[in-house]
Amino acid sequence: MTRPGLSRAAVHRIACAVVATEMARLRDPAPPAATRGDWPEATPIGDEGLGLDSMEQLGALGALAEAFDLDDDTLGEGPPQTVGAWTDWILRAHAAGSGRIAVRTSGSTGSPRLCVHAVPDLLEEAAFFATRFADRRRVVALVPADHLYGLVWTALLPDALGVPVVVRTVGTPLSLEAGDLVVAVPDQWRALSRMMRHWPGDVIGISSAGPLDDAIAAVLLAAGLAGLVDIYGASETGGIAIRTLPALDYDLLPRWQLSASDAHDWRLVDRDGGHHDLPDHVARLGERVIRPVGRRDGAVQVAGHNVWPGRVAGVLRTVEGVADVAVRLHGNGRLKAFVVPHPGQDPARLSARIEQLAANRLTDPERPKAYRFGTAVPRTAMGKLEDWG
Repeated sequence: MTRPGLSRAAVHRIACAVVATEMARLRDPAPPAATRGDWPEATPIGDEGLGLDSMEQLGALGALAEAFDLDDDTLGEGPPQTVGAWTDWILRAHAAGSGRIAVRTSGSTGSPRLCVHAVPDLLEEAAFFATRFADRRRVVALVPADHLYGLVWTALLPDALGVPVVVRTVGTPLSLEAGDLVVAVPDQWRALSRMMRHWPGDVIGISSAGPLDDAIAAVLLAAGLAGLVDIYGASETGGIAIRTLPALDYDLLPRWQLSASDAHDWRLVDRDGGHHDLPDHVARLGERVIRPVGRRDGAVQVAGHNVWPGRVAGVLRTVEGVADVAVRLHGNGRLKAFVVPHPGQDPARLSARIEQLAANRLTDPERPKAYRFGTAVPRTAMGKLEDWG
């Protein structure tokens, strides 16, 4: 079922996603043709196709070099002119089958950083998942392939299974068929739980890139989704563990073992003896069974992005007229903020200043979508932050 290296189809899908993200970064607003990310290989890169100017073409090459660990000495005689030429460049550099792939994630300060993975490790992970879903006939991708979850599940896994990948968007007809494996993130599953009253038979869902609400999972399964699997992992490590809903606990993937770092904490150990931090504190419930019990770094997941409520609160405290702020995750999956104004502040004017600063200083996932105002941040008798309605 597996091949010794990256397939052309997998490289093409990942490369298109990488370039689409780079174009969205370089252009504001980006034209749809430059960010769709599913271009045929014969598509010209320049004016007759994607419309990338000379600087944008260099940006695309830089993004691909970073993602696939490429050097310019593997380029052809002239600059790439088509989407397929990008794929050729990557395959030449990875011909030995032992290359690396890097994905970007947010560090503890929220600044993007690279996480580098050996291609054989990623192919091994996809091959393991292929054994668990060997009866699937298609992979339905609701996520792009330039982050690790999408890369493994919508580029490498379809190749390992020998099945096609079809791209769909929530908000348009999914046109699902029996035997489909739907790959989505928790926010998308939340939306689908309200939109899909009845699922076609024999459709299985995969979720990752954030905690999956068990109540949402129950609604999906009650509506006829044949199965829902949650993958616990991180950009730094790849997939760590797997659970099939409604189970609460996760089984470690084969490449990992647990090692005690102290009396109350655990680390991952790979087959080479390398130690890796888990993104969460976990409870060890069996030799290979874990349950996450809380993030180590205080981050929460919003729309698949790591967001630090403490950082957001710090930014909002800089608004003139704000005495204190508390930020936490709302039940709707977005952030909410409790604001304590200085005495004598006009609520409407203060709200406008807060909204303006949030728009200028915070990313979309970081921006609170609900605000409460009061004389003191809610705290318990022990002084810990308390939730508010």
